[in-house]
Amino acid sequence: MKLLIKFILFLLLFISTYACKTDFDVIASYKEVTVVYGLLDQGDSTHYVRITKAFLGEGNALVYAKEPDSSLYGPELKVSLLERKQLTDVNYTTIVFDTVTIHNKDTGVFFSPDQLMYKSDAVLHPEYYYQLKAENSKTGNLVTSNTNLIQNFYLDNPKPGTKKIGFNRNVLTQQNFKWKSAVNGKKYQPVLKFFFKESSAPNDTVMREIEWIMGSSTSEGVDGGDPMYAYYMNEEFYKLCESHIPYSDPVKEDAVRLRIADHFDLIIIVVGDEFNTYLELNGPTTGLLLEKPSYSNINNGIGVFSSHYVKQFSAGVNDITKAALQNTTNLHFFAD
Repeated sequence: MKLLIKFILFLLLFISTYACKTDFDVIASYKEVTVVYGLLDQGDSTHYVRITKAFLGEGNALVYAKEPDSSLYGPELKVSLLERKQLTDVNYTTIVFDTVTIHNKDTGVFFSPDQLMYKSDAVLHPEYYYQLKAENSKTGNLVTSNTNLIQNFYLDNPKPGTKKIGFNRNVLTQQNFKWKSAVNGKKYQPVLKFFFKESSAPNDTVMREIEWIMGSSTSEGVDGGDPMYAYYMNEEFYKLCESHIPYSDPVKEDAVRLRIADHFDLIIIVVGDEFNTYLELNGPTTGLLLEKPSYSNINNGIGVFSSHYVKQFSAGVNDITKAALQNTTNLHFFAD
């Protein structure tokens, strides 16, 4: 959930390209423009949506960006989700969102660290459809969007029930993690976390972790069942350990008495089709096309409302990998 909140807040950087310029010659008549960013995940116990308004004024817009009143709605904005079993169903359940203030937004163009979000603790069903509604009770302005949810999926390698995984340095051919794509899932980002215990003098033991962010992949469709892969070479794991585990401070590293391999978490982050389209159109330009078409799936507003899902698989570290870590110079790994 913390990852999702940070992700939504990061997307606010895109708003500045639409909502403000640092120099204006003409101030147009005010038009209410609602900006929405939200990702739903049925695996989350709490759901957040970020809703603001674009602004325009005389002078430097970067000054306005530092003022909460420039972009925040007040109690007049009513936010809810309509839950349907089928997209065309007339009957639905209304889920009301409350306002909540978070206090950990990073500094940047917009005001920080406090940020207003819209929150619900409702339990979401992976096979249902959800319509977001944000209505300004003062102006009558209504903003809507729809999304389905990403359903669960299963790993083919490592297989369910696998107790230990690892990386054999003697195997020099390309290896892979493998899974079947999820229904409604489009883009997949695998991340491998390696956890290890570390003891430093005097008898200070902590659990540390390093992350291996692997190459992302995109499924052909969103019906599910497509074979998906994350390719890697075994030696890449040890290079990562050598570059990320030792402390840059030699005094701190010299105080390390021993490290013991503990376990792996294989995490696959999936986003829906709408959000994948948004990312592709707002990514860096690599060709001759300098201007990209804008994308939004918000009716009567701008932004993106889509889905997101996190699959996690945990396993121990096999003996081959433990031995290789013990034989890797300057890492201070020992047997259990």
